[in-house]
Amino acid sequence: MMTAGGLGRPNVSSNEVVMHVTPRLSILIACALLTACENSQTPAPVNRSADSQYPNPMDVIYALPPEAQPYGLDVYTAHCASCHGVLGQGTDGHPALRGLTAAAMMQRLKDYRAGSIQGERATAMTQAVAGLNDAELAAVSRYAGE
Repeated sequence: MMTAGGLGRPNVSSNEVVMHVTPRLSILIACALLTACENSQTPAPVNRSADSQYPNPMDVIYALPPEAQPYGLDVYTAHCASCHGVLGQGTDGHPALRGLTAAAMMQRLKDYRAGSIQGERATAMTQAVAGLNDAELAAVSRYAGE
């Protein structure tokens, strides 16, 4: 009578042994790792009282080196943030940018630049985008659009 791998099971190939042992061994290792994680020292809870000072998320982004900043942030900061807010939330008298896709924003910015949109807001927007090229419009649209 043949046995596979010395396990004392007749007519069992080594492939069958591996197929049954490997998943069980993987589960055992995963359980051991999870147990080790549970037993590790947990960090002290963060005090989130009103007295705590946390940096503004935009300050953190602006502190990144230029190559790590989100694409289009520089154009948005220079030409859009003063009216639409640093997060696109809108400010007094200026609309939020939520709900515009990048493609819709790009088209609207091109229309403002071309002067094809008229009205009180259109004058300010036309001036804001007048000196921007298509690449800059695309960058800011990608950054601020959804």
